Amino acid sequence: MKKRWIAIILVIAVLIIGAVVATLLFKDKSQNDLLTSEINSLSETNTNTDIKTTGQYGIVEKLVKEDYKTYIESVNKLRANYEELSQAKVINLDNYQNDGPEFANSLTKLNKIKSDNAELIQTLSNLVDSAKIDEKISSNGLETRYSNLYKDIISQIKLEEGIASIKEADAKYDAYNDSLIAVLTYMKDNGSEWFIENNTLKSKSQTFIDEYNSMVQKTNIEL
Repeated sequence: MKKRWIAIILVIAVLIIGAVVATLLFKDKSQNDLLTSEINSLSETNTNTDIKTTGQYGIVEKLVKEDYKTYIESVNKLRANYEELSQAKVINLDNYQNDGPEFANSLTKLNKIKSDNAELIQTLSNLVDSAKIDEKISSNGLETRYSNLYKDIISQIKLEEGIASIKEADAKYDAYNDSLIAVLTYMKDNGSEWFIENNTLKSKSQTFIDEYNSMVQKTNIEL
């Protein structure tokens, strides 16, 4: 399997923030300028949630910074999980001998990565879900023009595009994870059908060998 980071994405980044608010004309120029400065200062290493503006501007700043921090933290966790998955040496003789035939450790690890990634993808999806956005706007008491400002900023920092790219990458890693789980589950369910001899996986059943080889072939997903 080629181990190539899908250029997408995970750093997509980080959200293209360049003078996003400067084009929005509001009466309170000093607050508007401060909000612009704070948002433009955000980066992959700067996810501070300190609020510098006040009033409705402060609420907008709070929501944007919280969204941005959630985005970066989720992306970083996904990146770490993808790296762990790409380095998971589970389809090899050493693992078959050490963890088989039940593969409790391997399957626990793979299933945890799968579950964690699904939660992270849902967290990211919620950031750009219109119903969730409206819910945040309502619960924080944003007035109409400021709720529009918040939505405009989210649009201008390309949050939705970044998350769409991440989902595309995640689909490949999830398929790869599923293929590993499928091989180990098959071996677990057919533990009496295989054995290791002379550093070779063997079976008295050609059906088992054929199915095993077919399933291993499906793990060759380019990442």
